[in-house]
Amino acid sequence: MSENQLKKEESLEEVKAEQPSNFSQFEMEVKPMTSEEKAKLDEAQQAVAKRSGKNKRAWNISMFFLNVGIIAGILLYTLFTNEFTPLSEIDVNVEWFFVACLLYGVAFLFDSASVSYLLKKNCGKPRFALSMKATMCGRYYDAVTPLATGGQPFQMTYLSSRDVPSAAALSVPMARMFFQQLTWLLLSGVCLVISAITNMYNMVVFVAAIIGFVFAFLMMSTTLFLSVSKKTGKILVVKTLKLLHKMKIVKNYEKQYQRVAKYVEDYQNIMTNYVKSPKDFIFMTISCLARDIVIYMIPFFVFCMFSDFDPSLFGYMMVMGVIIDLASSYTPLPGGSGAMELSFSMMFGVYFQGGQLFWALIIWRFFSYYSYLIFGFGMVTYDFLYGNRKYRWQKVERSLQLESKQFKENQIAQFRTQRAYRRKRQLKKN
Repeated sequence: MSENQLKKEESLEEVKAEQPSNFSQFEMEVKPMTSEEKAKLDEAQQAVAKRSGKNKRAWNISMFFLNVGIIAGILLYTLFTNEFTPLSEIDVNVEWFFVACLLYGVAFLFDSASVSYLLKKNCGKPRFALSMKATMCGRYYDAVTPLATGGQPFQMTYLSSRDVPSAAALSVPMARMFFQQLTWLLLSGVCLVISAITNMYNMVVFVAAIIGFVFAFLMMSTTLFLSVSKKTGKILVVKTLKLLHKMKIVKNYEKQYQRVAKYVEDYQNIMTNYVKSPKDFIFMTISCLARDIVIYMIPFFVFCMFSDFDPSLFGYMMVMGVIIDLASSYTPLPGGSGAMELSFSMMFGVYFQGGQLFWALIIWRFFSYYSYLIFGFGMVTYDFLYGNRKYRWQKVERSLQLESKQFKENQIAQFRTQRAYRRKRQLKKN
């Protein structure tokens, strides 16, 4: 090789070496949010952020103490009207408690599986661990807010903070809530029919359950109607909001109209997607229904803890569990506190002797309410103290690994290009 050719090759390699590497400019391709998606996500984030304000904190604290006061009052009433017996003096079949714990865990897995399935459909990855955390935290915020209104906005914000695309972060909690309401309404309707035919339930609780079912049915049917019929739904929304505005119930008509219109549009888009995919519709319906059935099996095994196993009461007590939930569903206090305890005492009181009712009520409420507060608060506290910081570091680590991989691939590509160039020059020389 001549001296001029060597100089040309050296100068060429110096120019390539001076060129900036792609790894410094490398960025992950993220689909930008549309203005509509950003507005919806901001609304969900604001709903969660408002809870940290001073006035909201004061309101939550007052609601918490009111909740505790009502529960304490009901427990004291149960103690004074029934013979109290220490748990150590009661013959308890502990194995049935573990069965109830197992059912609680299975229900939680069904709950998480439905969220994981929706994430896989929207994002391509199931992310089951994230689904479990989002489910538990969502249940916690449902438990601490009146009428269970806090879980969905928090899940939207939480999924978005874990790098779930904005469209999926908005649609997954909404779709999960729709199927949960749908299956619960179907199961409740069947249980109401059974209770009316058998005529073996407390009449006060049964009437309250009918009222709860009517409220749930009206909300669900209205949502479906608005989602299916664009023109009629829009007219109905306008007239209803105008009426509420005249009655001074709705203050900002334009803002509320845009909010309701977006909500209806989201539901319509979700239902359209699932109608096109019967497989997804069937899977979500079965998983949500299975979760509800497993949860309502727990009261029977709580009964078995204090009495002999009687399979003839299994279906009867399962229906009673659904009726209690229906009767307490429209109670404005978090977790239906007060109504749940009273309904349980009225429905199950005849099956527990002496001080058994008090302990049965405590154990049942642990599975239906207190566990969500305990585990959810623990999860939220963990994320606040450590989990969020850990995720940010993991995100940076993955980004650096990806940059390093891209840099390595670029360097290999440059080396191969240079090697091919040298071989080509060598062949020409020969």
